[in-house]
Amino acid sequence: MKKNPIYLFTWLFLTLCFACKKMSPDKLTAVDANTALLYGANDADVTIENTFTNPLIPRGADPWVAQKNGEYYFTYTQGSKLVLYKTKAMTELALAVSHDAWIPPQGMPYSKNIWAPELHEIDNKWYIYFAADNGTNANHRMYVVENSAADPTQGTWVLKGKVADSTDQWAIDGTVFKYNGQLYMLWSGGNAGAAPQRIYIAPMSNPWTISGPKVAISSPTYSWEMNGNAINEGPQAIINPNGGLRVVYSGSGYWVDTYCLGLLSLNANGDPLNPADWVKTANPVFSMSADSGAFGPGHNGFFKSPDGTEDWIIYHARSAAGGGARNARIQKFTWNASGVPDFGAPVKIGSPVPKPSGEPLRKLYKKDNWSIAGFSSEELNNSRLAIRLIDDDPTTPWIARYSAPATNYPDHWIAVDMGDTLCVDGFVFIQKTGDRKIKELQVLAGNDNLNWEDLGTTELLDLYPNKQYFNLPVRKQFRYFKLVPKSGLDSQPQPGLAEAGTFVLDN
Repeated sequence: MKKNPIYLFTWLFLTLCFACKKMSPDKLTAVDANTALLYGANDADVTIENTFTNPLIPRGADPWVAQKNGEYYFTYTQGSKLVLYKTKAMTELALAVSHDAWIPPQGMPYSKNIWAPELHEIDNKWYIYFAADNGTNANHRMYVVENSAADPTQGTWVLKGKVADSTDQWAIDGTVFKYNGQLYMLWSGGNAGAAPQRIYIAPMSNPWTISGPKVAISSPTYSWEMNGNAINEGPQAIINPNGGLRVVYSGSGYWVDTYCLGLLSLNANGDPLNPADWVKTANPVFSMSADSGAFGPGHNGFFKSPDGTEDWIIYHARSAAGGGARNARIQKFTWNASGVPDFGAPVKIGSPVPKPSGEPLRKLYKKDNWSIAGFSSEELNNSRLAIRLIDDDPTTPWIARYSAPATNYPDHWIAVDMGDTLCVDGFVFIQKTGDRKIKELQVLAGNDNLNWEDLGTTELLDLYPNKQYFNLPVRKQFRYFKLVPKSGLDSQPQPGLAEAGTFVLDN
């Protein structure tokens, strides 16, 4: 008697769907990519993570983003060198690995005070534009390096030289763009760095050569452009959905809380080299918000969401009034009917924001049925117990106590029982506040709390209370996982961790 093919298909489908959830294999197994699509997590057992919080990282002055083939390349002012960070998701910028792109030789006119780097792809080559000097601000000029590799974090960067017009005056914050087939450079210039600083534009014959006279298209004239000093800087060109050219720039001194963004609009059919064809918006288009913890928001860039449907702005701001480090933030913006960008108000730091459209969404497993399967030690006197690692409260960490004599890394560990065999695409961690943070964390997994497979070692950063992720190269299924702190971010031999969890990607 022949089997009913519909019955066989149904039986096979149900078997695959519940395999990850209910099977307890004798050994740790990987789930191949095709079969994994059938596995999915029960929605009642997971929390979908579809938001992020600003700031992205605790640093990031003069942030810039370029994107190509699903990759984002981020850079910012580091002063002594050019550094690139590569990520597929801007909301996970803190986890991106840094790549030293170019370090200048000593004793050159461009060896010090490297500011506002920008990465651009032009005619299938990569260029990083930056301002630098010899240690004296009055000598700041624009320079560019070139890389012919397909990936700018690979290959070799070669200095093409100084990028200057015939006057060769003080210049910073250079950017380039093409409009109607012509390449232009925009920058901020002044008299040896003294106010006023103006926005200049000039044509280019190639990515390292200005081919015509510079023209000033904006000078600080409004009061909001003169706080701290009379400054227009950080110009960024953007083409609106109607093909119109806009330039967003920063007004006032970057060190004041009221540093903000202004807007220039080129008239329809206008000439970018004709100052009369540019119109300045009378008020800032993006300003300080004390309630949002956004002081001195400015020096921006733009990028698209991974699926290309959304426009996003990246900018820096300070989290408190009166100074402090500038950190990188992002938020979505729209366009009004006249083709002007509507940035809204700065998003409040720490508030959940929907992720850019097209970023991967994680399904975080709930921990209701989880338990601690073992640990090396715990700090009893302060109630920093092992169970705190999975209580969904980052303010109550597990800390491995000293023994007598005190043990050090890597002699501490903790194991977690997820209560069932689950499909796992990766792990999520939250560092504890204060000291005793973990730097290197080894992750192991198993099915019986006895035999373990090493899944690798991940490096944790000081990002409390933000989540950090350890993505597995292939989906695995297991019931237990074990964490072994290998080294710390400080000299304390007691490692601590606020939260640990697992996730499966939302396919």
